[in-house]
Amino acid sequence: MLDIEKIKEMKILYIDDQGTDSLKLDLEKYGFDVETSDAGEFNSTLAKINEDFDAYVMDFELSACGTGMVDAPTYASTIRTFGQNHKDSPIVLISSDQKIHQFKQDFSSLDLFDKIITKEEFCQKLSKYSKQIEALVNAYKTIKNTDFDICKMLEMDAGETIDFRLQNLISSFKNNQDVYGCSRIILETVVRSVGMLVGQELIAARFGIDKTCDDFGSFLEYIGKYKYKGLFSSAYERWWWNGVMVFWNDISEKQSLRRLDATERVAILNSKLGLKLVPATPIKNNFSSYFWTYCKGSLLPLDPSEGYVLMQKELKPWQEEEYISLDYALETPSVRKYLTPTARKEILAYGKK
Repeated sequence: MLDIEKIKEMKILYIDDQGTDSLKLDLEKYGFDVETSDAGEFNSTLAKINEDFDAYVMDFELSACGTGMVDAPTYASTIRTFGQNHKDSPIVLISSDQKIHQFKQDFSSLDLFDKIITKEEFCQKLSKYSKQIEALVNAYKTIKNTDFDICKMLEMDAGETIDFRLQNLISSFKNNQDVYGCSRIILETVVRSVGMLVGQELIAARFGIDKTCDDFGSFLEYIGKYKYKGLFSSAYERWWWNGVMVFWNDISEKQSLRRLDATERVAILNSKLGLKLVPATPIKNNFSSYFWTYCKGSLLPLDPSEGYVLMQKELKPWQEEEYISLDYALETPSVRKYLTPTARKEILAYGKK
């Protein structure tokens, strides 16, 4: 849940070239202190940017109506530029679906924004994105307050370890005092990816549990001591995988989790914990219940040997590959562009059967 009292301390500047009252009121309902700026008033907007704001929200195409002189990337660049007017604050970009697609093709501007979202989805899921804005603001403050100390930022205990390459990368951000870069790498490659941290979908898959069963919540309570409490934990629920494996080894007498199928894994959990967990079953068109990942589209458990790897730009050494299932690939043609040519041919051939 949102901590409205804490959010009331957060100031947002919303920049648009059209009416802003509706979104301003919506954000204020979630406790933010929101000021607006008309992009048509260029000098006034620049002056506003130089004031102290915890976060910025701006429409992409600010010159569409002929009133604004520049679009969002120019204002964002002003905020990000190191110097007298540099601001360590998150920036959220919102616009129509078509404009967002065009923007993402401009790789030169991708390092300016913390979040890129369509305006329609932003308004429809404002509770979710308000929580993420709050987490971003707190992350920026924590990075500065801890002086880029990765252990403090992630609130690691003595039993957790960090890949030395991630440590080196964080050190480079510290040397450049790049709060944005540090925040982004932690969010995208640690918190929101598969690796040292895991979410509910991956926990359910690796333990072979149907997460819709009544006792899944009770199972999560058993591994509560391994819950992640560092940067962005208020918006993304995660657990330390190494810690969760300590839990498994303790109750299973170190049986290999990966070599058991879903029914065997769940049987051990039920026997040791006194629960009534239900084993997960394979996705349509799949057969194996030796789950170790999940379909990124359907969020259902998946054996990697039966899935298709999603090609990701610049996958870091501490990140694991993500997958989609055959069934999801057949039902969602648009996702196939993220697969290898061989995988696409295989899926097309299967679809013709």
